[in-house]
Amino acid sequence: MSMQLLSWNLFGLEDAELDERTEAALFISMLGGLPEQVLASAEPPAPPPEILMFQEVVDRSLDAHLRPHLSAAGYTLVHSSRDQREYYELIAVRAPFSIVDSRILPLDSAQGRELLEIDAECEGKLYRLSTAHLESMQQGKRLRMGQTRFIVDRLRAWQGPALFGGDTNLRVAEAEAIGGLPDAWEATGSVASERWTRVSERTQRKARYDRIWGHGVRFSGFRCLGREPVTPTGQPPSDHLGVRVGFRPA
Repeated sequence: MSMQLLSWNLFGLEDAELDERTEAALFISMLGGLPEQVLASAEPPAPPPEILMFQEVVDRSLDAHLRPHLSAAGYTLVHSSRDQREYYELIAVRAPFSIVDSRILPLDSAQGRELLEIDAECEGKLYRLSTAHLESMQQGKRLRMGQTRFIVDRLRAWQGPALFGGDTNLRVAEAEAIGGLPDAWEATGSVASERWTRVSERTQRKARYDRIWGHGVRFSGFRCLGREPVTPTGQPPSDHLGVRVGFRPA
């Protein structure tokens, strides 16, 4: 059975229209579009992803939006160190996944970054699911590449299916230098229209910061979400696109 994973940096550190943007991101994450778009479509909405991974979550978005809406939709939520940083990461899973264990692993980081990791049972298999927001800025290159190697090593060491989704901040040259990353976009054909997940407002430089990696799984149907304006001033949900992909055990 094919299932779905979505990962999205929600731009929680930007206060402007945060409530409207977060609400829109949740609708797009779970229904594939805004309510009016879903109602106007002749096609029924796709089922919500079984796994959601969010980065740059702040208290306001967690307490007012993510926790109440996701809990009501049947998700179980786990987040990283809320008391240690202004922003943090969250994983939410729904049936047929059930959480068995979870942990927060500090990364070698000058910015307090962490790896949020859960073990979840699904249809007799134990999955390892993880998310992180890796070291930012050009000067974070050395730490970011070390964090990437650490995460990928943990994926590959897991005996069952393992998945990571997050804002890696990896530049293309950095990913190429590491090599061999188990990347969902590449595994599904490297579709050009789905390559870039962030465009710098200042320089217009395109980046593929947001990635999904997997071990012991097969990917299908990679796509980016959240390009459309959703607020009264015409802003999109985030300065990053969400990334969604289908997967099944290999």
